[in-house]
Amino acid sequence: MNKPYLLAGSLTFAIIAWVLAGALFSDESATNADKGRAAQPLMTVEVQPFNASTIQRRLTAYGNVQPNRAVTVRAETLGRITGINVQEGTAVRAGQSLVSIDMNDRRPRREEAKSLLAEKERSYEMIKKLGEQGYQAQKMVDESYSALQSARADLAKIELEIRNTTIVAPFDGVLEKRFVEIGDYAAVNGEIATIVDNDPLTITVHIPQQDIGKVTRNSSAEVVFATGEKRQGNVSFVASRADETTRTFRVELSVKNPGGSIPSGTSAETHIPAGTIAAQFVSPALFTLNDAGEIGIKTVNEKDEVIFYPVDIVYAEADGAWVSGLPEQSNVITVGQGFVRNGDTVIAKSIQRDEDAKAMSTVQNQPVNSSTTPEVVQ
Repeated sequence: MNKPYLLAGSLTFAIIAWVLAGALFSDESATNADKGRAAQPLMTVEVQPFNASTIQRRLTAYGNVQPNRAVTVRAETLGRITGINVQEGTAVRAGQSLVSIDMNDRRPRREEAKSLLAEKERSYEMIKKLGEQGYQAQKMVDESYSALQSARADLAKIELEIRNTTIVAPFDGVLEKRFVEIGDYAAVNGEIATIVDNDPLTITVHIPQQDIGKVTRNSSAEVVFATGEKRQGNVSFVASRADETTRTFRVELSVKNPGGSIPSGTSAETHIPAGTIAAQFVSPALFTLNDAGEIGIKTVNEKDEVIFYPVDIVYAEADGAWVSGLPEQSNVITVGQGFVRNGDTVIAKSIQRDEDAKAMSTVQNQPVNSSTTPEVVQ
C-alpha cells in the first residue's frame, strides 16, 4: 500500500535536486563569464580635441534671375514702317528713336489745324471786345470761346499723332526683340519692340515658412549666378503672406548689374544671412548611427566613457561638414569609434589637431547637402 507514496516522494526529491544543481551550475557559469569579461583589456581609441566656432548661418535658396524692367513697346498711331533705327541686341537710351512711321497727310493736317486755330483766336478776340462794350450777347462770346478751345484740341491731337510716328525707348536698356520691318503696317497698339533693363537684376526665391522669420528686408545677401559669377545684393522684398499651395514665402533680392553684363532669365543660388550658430568642422568618417538611427559623433568624457551625441549638419563641404550638437569642447573619437558603444569605458589616446586654421577661415566652397551656408564670425 505504501509503495506508490514512496515512489512519488523519490521522484519529487530527484526533481528538486536537479533544479538546485542547475541553478548552482548557472550561477557558477555566470560568475566565470563575468570574470572573463572583467579580465578582457579595455579598448584603446584615438581622440582629438574639437572646439566650437561661431559661424554665420545663411539660408540657401535657388531662384530665377529677372530683369529690373521689361516692356513691349506698342504703336500709338497707325501707318507704314519707314525706318528701323536700332537693331536687336543694341543698348538704347530713354527717348532714343527705335522705329519711324510714315507721316502720310499729317503735316498738311497740322498746317490746316494751325490756320483754323488762328482764325478762331481772331474771331474770339473780336466777339469778346464787342461783348465787353455791350454790343454782343454773352451767349455768342461763350460759343466763340468754345470754338477756340475745339481748334486748340484739334491742333494738339494732330501734333501728338505726329510725335507718335517716332517710337522711342521708354527707359535705358537693350532692344531685346523687334517685331516689325520696313514696309510693315503698324496698327494702333501693335507690338513694335521689347526693351529689357538688366540693371539692377531681381532674383526671386521662395523661403520655407519655418525660416521666413530669419529673413529681414534690406539685409545683405550673396548671389551666385549660373554663369559662376558672384555678386553682393540685398533683400528688397519679403512677402507678407505664404503661398497656399507650397507654404513658402516669396522673397526678392536686388543685385546691381552695371552695363548689364549678367543676363536675366537664368538661375541663381542665393545665401541670405540667418543668424549665428556654434558649430565644429568634422570629417564625414566620424559620423556614426545609434540604435535609434540618429546620426551623431562618439566622444570620450573626462571619465574615459564613450558618449554619443546626435548632431545636425549645418553645412557640408567636399572634405567635411559643420555640425551642431557637440559640446563647445569635446574629445571626438577619430579611430576605433566603430568598436565601442555608448557608455563603454575605454583607453583614450589623445592626438592633437590643427583645427584653428580651418575653423577661423571663411568657408569658400558651395553647399552640398544642406540648406545653410556658414561663414566664420571672427
